[in-house]
Amino acid sequence: MIKRIITYFLIVTALLYGLRYLHYKGLVKQKEGYYGKLQEAFFEENAYSVLFLGSSRAEMHYDTQLFDSLTGENSFNLGLAGATPRVAFSALKAYLLHSKAPKYLIYEVDYYALKKKSSEIKEFNNYFPLLTNPVLRKQFSNIDSRMSQFYYNPYFSWPYTGLKNLSTSIHGWLNIPNQTDSLYYKGFVREVFRPSLNFISTKKQYAYFNISERSYLDSIIACCIENNTKITLMSSPIFAGGYLDVLNKASIISQLKNIATINKIDYYDLSSLPFCNNRGLFIDHRHLNYTGAKNFNPHLVNIFNNKIVLSALK
Repeated sequence: MIKRIITYFLIVTALLYGLRYLHYKGLVKQKEGYYGKLQEAFFEENAYSVLFLGSSRAEMHYDTQLFDSLTGENSFNLGLAGATPRVAFSALKAYLLHSKAPKYLIYEVDYYALKKKSSEIKEFNNYFPLLTNPVLRKQFSNIDSRMSQFYYNPYFSWPYTGLKNLSTSIHGWLNIPNQTDSLYYKGFVREVFRPSLNFISTKKQYAYFNISERSYLDSIIACCIENNTKITLMSSPIFAGGYLDVLNKASIISQLKNIATINKIDYYDLSSLPFCNNRGLFIDHRHLNYTGAKNFNPHLVNIFNNKIVLSALK
């Protein structure tokens, strides 16, 4: 009886490992879209001159195609949904495992969302097939200790897979593009599906730096300095300039400027540009749609060409 149980267990385990391999393989076979971006970032040897880093705001705001056409640079957008400074630092370290350090890095600072210690990875199950990158696995395991178990134990990871994730894998095996694949370009994603911002009620809150998130911002800065990368801190547009969401905007902006000064780098607050009161350019208070991104990027390019690059030449 015991022998039969052990045999069944070994068969089921082998099947789970096999199914998981096929599932992950279908995801990483994709060369475009979401998984194409992550595969390129964490496994390919890249030599981009400019790297954009941050949360979904970075991912949706910094248009690599428009930026490259206006600057002559070769950029990549490493923005990840829900990425706190701790998650962004992890992504940067994992990127540098295979890729050359960029000459310039622009880090998007979400100054309204820094008061909680980062203890989770948004959409963590999307990263399962990427945990073969040892740096990513180590860094993410420091945030969520389950990540190592997800990597080694199919019994633990399989229940978290999700039907959407399985569907995406099938698309990879059949070489069928996903609906959003064409919206990605060198990490930037065009937001064209969701409707423009409607009138929604918000509650103003105080913004401040959690000591842990501040330490990871310092780690991002130190990593760039160590790799001879010129890092610039930036905050991109927020609806109504952030004044509908943050009670102490002037104070948190002043703190960010002080952090920049201490580290002898620059911080640019572009969250209050003239078009920031136009609801038609936002999908919510914190995210631009594609039209909004096209309005923002000329301002970004102006800062890059006339301040960031020129100061690097001095």
